Amino acid sequence: MKNREIYQKDPSLRKLVNQGVANVNDDRTDAALEVLRYELETFVCDGQYEKGMAHILDTFLRNINQSEQPGVWVSGFYGSGKSHLVKMLRTLWVNQVFPDGATARSIANLPQNITDKLKELDMAGKRHGGLHAASGTLGSGASGSVRIALLRILFKSAGLPERYQLGRFVLWLKDEGIYDEVKQHVEKAGISWDEALDNFYVSTELHESLMAAKSNLFQSANTCASALLNLYPHVQDISSDEMYTAIKKALTVDGKFPLTLVVLDEVQQYIGEDGQRSLSVQEVVEDCCKKFAGKLMFIGTGQTAVTGTSNLKKLEGRFTVRVELSDADVDNVIRQVILAKNPDAKKPIETVMTNNIGEISRHLAGTGIAHRQDDVHFFHQDYPILPVRRRFWENALRVLDQTGTDSQLRNQLSMIHKAIQTNLDADLGTVIPGDYLYFETGEKLIQHRIVPRKLYDKTMIWIKGSEDERLTARACALVFLLNKLSSANSELGLHTTVDTIADLLVENLETGSGALRARLPVILDDCELIMKVGDEYRIQTEESSAWNDDYQSEYSHLSNEAHRIDAERDDRIRKQFGSIVQRLNLTQGVAKVARDIYVITESKLPSDADTRVCVWLRDEWSTDAESVRSDARQAGNQSPTVFVFVPKRSGDDLRRYLIEYKAATSTLEKRKGTSTPEGLEAQAAIETIRQTADGKINELLADAFSGARVFQGGGNEITAIDLRECITEAAENALGRLYPQFSLSDHVGWAKVYENASKGAPDALKAVGSNDEPAQHPVCKAILSMIAGGKTGTAIREYFEGKGYGWSRDTVDGALQVLLIATLVRAEDDHKKVLDPKELERKALGKVIFKIESTVITVPQRIAIRKLFQKEPLRIRVSPNDELTHVEKFVQKMSELADSAGGEEPKPVRPDTRILETIRTAAGNEQLLAVYNNRDDLERMIDDWQKTAERIKERWPEWIEAKKLAKHLDSLGNADIYIAQIHTIEQERQLLSDPNPFTPLVSGMVQLLRNELNIIQDQWDEEWKRGEETLENDTNWSQLEPEQKYDLRSRNQLTEKAVPVIAVDSTASILATLDTYSVNALHDRLAALPGRYVTVSQGAATLLEPKAQFISFTSSTIKTEAEFDAWIAEKKKEVLAALENGPVVIK
Repeated sequence: MKNREIYQKDPSLRKLVNQGVANVNDDRTDAALEVLRYELETFVCDGQYEKGMAHILDTFLRNINQSEQPGVWVSGFYGSGKSHLVKMLRTLWVNQVFPDGATARSIANLPQNITDKLKELDMAGKRHGGLHAASGTLGSGASGSVRIALLRILFKSAGLPERYQLGRFVLWLKDEGIYDEVKQHVEKAGISWDEALDNFYVSTELHESLMAAKSNLFQSANTCASALLNLYPHVQDISSDEMYTAIKKALTVDGKFPLTLVVLDEVQQYIGEDGQRSLSVQEVVEDCCKKFAGKLMFIGTGQTAVTGTSNLKKLEGRFTVRVELSDADVDNVIRQVILAKNPDAKKPIETVMTNNIGEISRHLAGTGIAHRQDDVHFFHQDYPILPVRRRFWENALRVLDQTGTDSQLRNQLSMIHKAIQTNLDADLGTVIPGDYLYFETGEKLIQHRIVPRKLYDKTMIWIKGSEDERLTARACALVFLLNKLSSANSELGLHTTVDTIADLLVENLETGSGALRARLPVILDDCELIMKVGDEYRIQTEESSAWNDDYQSEYSHLSNEAHRIDAERDDRIRKQFGSIVQRLNLTQGVAKVARDIYVITESKLPSDADTRVCVWLRDEWSTDAESVRSDARQAGNQSPTVFVFVPKRSGDDLRRYLIEYKAATSTLEKRKGTSTPEGLEAQAAIETIRQTADGKINELLADAFSGARVFQGGGNEITAIDLRECITEAAENALGRLYPQFSLSDHVGWAKVYENASKGAPDALKAVGSNDEPAQHPVCKAILSMIAGGKTGTAIREYFEGKGYGWSRDTVDGALQVLLIATLVRAEDDHKKVLDPKELERKALGKVIFKIESTVITVPQRIAIRKLFQKEPLRIRVSPNDELTHVEKFVQKMSELADSAGGEEPKPVRPDTRILETIRTAAGNEQLLAVYNNRDDLERMIDDWQKTAERIKERWPEWIEAKKLAKHLDSLGNADIYIAQIHTIEQERQLLSDPNPFTPLVSGMVQLLRNELNIIQDQWDEEWKRGEETLENDTNWSQLEPEQKYDLRSRNQLTEKAVPVIAVDSTASILATLDTYSVNALHDRLAALPGRYVTVSQGAATLLEPKAQFISFTSSTIKTEAEFDAWIAEKKKEVLAALENGPVVIK
């Protein structure tokens, strides 16, 4: 059977109409519709395609009546079918009708659930103004504006010109009802409508058509051109509101906005590395979704998830519906569209594949794309493409076109369609070789400068030559592809070895790769384009040769420099051993106290090795096992040191790989900064050597460590499953040696002890299961013994956390706090001030000095002290054994009581508080003893000071009142006697004198002020009465309106509200009056009152006679009648002269 016979349709006759590339746009030409129909016929709607389409339709239908539709992001690698999926959805959305009457939904083979959802969409469209869809790429839009680019797509979908100004113009023509008339007029003139629009501003035919249709607006060609330029100018960008208005006007039908799908293909390519574009897309999509509510949905596509790059991540909040396509989706399409087989071909294919499963499963074994068990299920569907080679091509295509700019390089459908046509006449069992990819894409590779020119030219000549030349060309092609792929994706584990190349060259499965494996070394070694690096092959260029020469030179130097290799080996051993030890989680006891392990790699142990758990690492390159064991025996059975010996294994191999690693590293460092394709390839080759050597070194060292021996101090060897277990066991034994007293404190409750003791709990030790008195608990006893004459918290911690004890920080701090609460020790700061245990912060414990208390306070003494503390007015509540912590509060309250019993003049002198100072400066229990010894005096002081304080409190307001009254006496006569009395009371501290000195003093000052205020009141009333009578007799005043009178009074403070209120019925009312108006202020107001009435009279005259002139006569002394007559004549002359200019008012 020939391969041609297995297909449902002969591949040589089957046409791939769209060449496997879906162009997402709204092109509706005959050619475009033919391609669209083909795409619908071959659309495989299953897998992620079906799930994605269903998810999008579900989301839209669910959110029609919501405030907005979420955006959809469709992602997948280049060639995964993103564009095909969204193009099909856009076409099915509006159910595209073809010239023969067929519809998109009738052509496509759709699952029932998709058909049902599309019907539901139709029903919703009938309720909301129909269905509409638009698609395109933002990169094809004008200028840099996303809004303009989006409008181009939407205008085109609505049958409008894409350019913004032209689209608006056509919409205006349609709104005015003259679109058809103008268009026909233009076309009758022999000009196409599109040509007229292209020459929008200068088209004579268009301008004449507008003049004919709208003569009232366009009187001449010049005015028409000017109007169009003003109304529809070319713009670089528009506002969000202008965009919204344009979209709404373009798509609205009969007043309703349709349910609209907008597909933006290749959004990720459009954004690229431009962060501003990302923000612009996010802003435009958000504006449209919010303004059109649930009637408009955006779909964007990209190669990665919307969170895949920093720029795309800015769209994350807008595109919340995610559809991700995978390799499996493309595979399924290829199997159903390109590789579909006849039913009767299945069994022969399966037989051939099963018979050769050994050969197939050996291909690329051990790599990330090797044969998999589930490949067998797809053998007959994928034939004549082996699954391993499909995966090889898929990965290679991504590397060859990482930017995704060349659709042909990433189009698997087109490539496989062409590939299977190359072996149609071959026998069944002949498969497509892996090197086909190179020769199929060669022209594109050279166009994009991906393949070296020399390699391309040579291989294209050799492939047409002899059998050896053809094999050389094919081998070179695979070396090139493998080099590219392994350098870009090392995780696949591909190496360009003879076996790998042979696996990919096999065509006849029955013949296999045996012969190829034999021929390839000779072919490759003789090829001028190939160089061998280790057991791998590389494309040789001038630059790669230079790289290889540098590598070989470094290798030669290192081979003669043993000290550098020894240093690298020792460093590797240290690091690898360190990684083993770092993973150990060493804890001690039921309290699980974390312990550190210290790795020692020097030739001698440090001097403090007996104070910590040291793991001393040595190896057979520097010593031997017996020497290490001897050192362990000599250390003794109490030594906490763990001794580790690593044997020397595969020493020569390890040395060789260390040289390779360092030579490759040096070469890479020396030649860093390369940027040419050839240089990058060479760099990748050296990097492969480095990584391979690094892996081998780690393997050999792991093997050496697997034979490592571990000895305890004393010489006992530890045996366990592996090195890590041995070290763990030995370290745990070492902890028992290092901390023999640890068991005394081994309890998980010490943190709780500290917490309770910090709150003053006398039974805090119950948290560690102890009912002992603090002085009897073993931990507390040990700490008391250590404190002796006084130690800092840091010293105590270091002692008990170190060798011999190993107690936790919680243990030490908890025990110290218990001892403080029990008053067995006291805490002092640097100034020897005793600190309250309950207010002592833990972070300060290290600086505190702890001292043992020498004074003991008995229970009766404590009762007497508590009784004193609780005396009125102190009322200090104290719990038993908590007296010391309240001494400071007692001293403070007593000081406050002393403050209230004396102080500033005229109060008595503040009481003597030297007893309080004695108490304050004492330390620990000595404070309590000082309180107890002075308790009688203290009790008397409390009573006396309390009585004095109460009397001061009673008299003080009278003093304040007297001071206020005296302040107002300054301007009065007879005030000196009262001022003198005030001064005497203050200087001689007579506040509490008997009889009360303030009663007669205040009475006298009040009466003096009352008399003065009454005089002022009488004078005020008299002047007020006189002024009011003047106004009543003023003819001008009587003619004013009430509002005018009120205004004049208000401006001159002659209203009732402006009259000062003078109250003298009590001391309080007199002080209130004088606080508002002082005596001097009242006299000033009284003196100003007559003048205010004069001003009001003048104001009245001015209101009635706006032009009146005011004349005032100066005072004169007249002694005779003749002088009087002369004065009268002079004033008459002045008045008559003024009358010539208007009325006169004499002031």
